[in-house]
Amino acid sequence: MTPARATAEEVPRSHLQRLSLAGFSAVLIAAALTGRVVLEGQAELAESDAAFDQGQLLSSLEHARRSATLYAPGAPHVSSAYQRLTAIALGAESAGQPKLAFLAWQAERSAALESRHVFVPRRSELERANRNLARLEALAREAKDGERGQTQARALSRLDADEAPAPGWIAVMGVGFLMALTGLALAAFRGVRPNGQRSLLGARMGLVLFAIGAACWTLAAYKA
Repeated sequence: MTPARATAEEVPRSHLQRLSLAGFSAVLIAAALTGRVVLEGQAELAESDAAFDQGQLLSSLEHARRSATLYAPGAPHVSSAYQRLTAIALGAESAGQPKLAFLAWQAERSAALESRHVFVPRRSELERANRNLARLEALAREAKDGERGQTQARALSRLDADEAPAPGWIAVMGVGFLMALTGLALAAFRGVRPNGQRSLLGARMGLVLFAIGAACWTLAAYKA
């Protein structure tokens, strides 16, 4: 094999190895972060269960809210945390404690909103919390104004109002970030030859991709 041919084969192989290593590192980091979220969520749920067994309902609902906020797709602690919040809310209202019930539904709503990304993964829980919060607010004002139906409708409309950043711009922000990160990686891999020499021509595509990604991320952050 001639030296020229060996060099031509080593260059793409070197880039492929670097890309593979970068991909493996990204997956490993994502797995580690997900594992940490699950462990913290389970720990918060255990604290909630312990406080509930001791009759410390305020502490229990706060730990359950934190557990529900530590969202990971398919993680069992998330559903259990929402079930705990719902149980506290229903139990408190049955026991004649509407303020505690209101706090529990509010905690459920807060957890659903805090764990949203491009979409709301626990939308059904959010809608249930909104309905019950509106109902409790209407009950509290019924004796004062005698317009429970209208009060409940106004409260529900206010709670359902989505003031969070637009999901489309959040998606653009995420794509822009990934493009910028990919551009930096390409610039690093192609901008440095195997012999250590720098190549601006090789890094050009990566730099262009980084510039486009940074522009998309900046625009989305402003518009969202």
